[in-house]
Amino acid sequence: MSPAPFRFCPRCGNDGCLYHDRKYWRCEACGFTYYHNVASSASVILETEGGLLTIVRAKEPRAGYLSFPGGFVDPDERAEDAAIRECREEIGLDVAVPLRFVGSWPNDYAYGDVLYKTCDLYFSARLPPRPNQARGGDALGGFRLDPGEASSLRVVPFEAVADAPFAFESARRAALAWLDMRRIESTQ
Repeated sequence: MSPAPFRFCPRCGNDGCLYHDRKYWRCEACGFTYYHNVASSASVILETEGGLLTIVRAKEPRAGYLSFPGGFVDPDERAEDAAIRECREEIGLDVAVPLRFVGSWPNDYAYGDVLYKTCDLYFSARLPPRPNQARGGDALGGFRLDPGEASSLRVVPFEAVADAPFAFESARRAALAWLDMRRIESTQ
């Protein structure tokens, strides 16, 4: 899948903008150039007892697969603020700051017949103990899920991260990098 084609130039209306170098469209009539720049997303890897907290995606792309709470960075928004906002919106959690930067990975995000190239930034935070955990209850209770974003929550055990059904390869790579960071820190 490639980005949606521009048939008509948005400046002069000429029919026949051409896509070049997997980066931009150019109108041969007036010289208008449109760059299809990479979009940024920010997510939070939430460590909980025995694993990583994930959401089961409720919408396309990749509905039914796992991801971390996160989403696109809004214009004029810092990635860290976007990650915190997305946690609040998707699962009703106010993440403690400062977040820890894990890394960034490229990703393909196919939505509405358009392929968006993204740079997915991942941060991490330790999930604070939930009130019902203290009473021996379910560690996943008490969250306020946005049903348009998350159909449910799932804890992926640390040892199952490599084979978990993540919606995007960038999430798996980030989780594995986080596990490597955790291993290194435990030996120091």
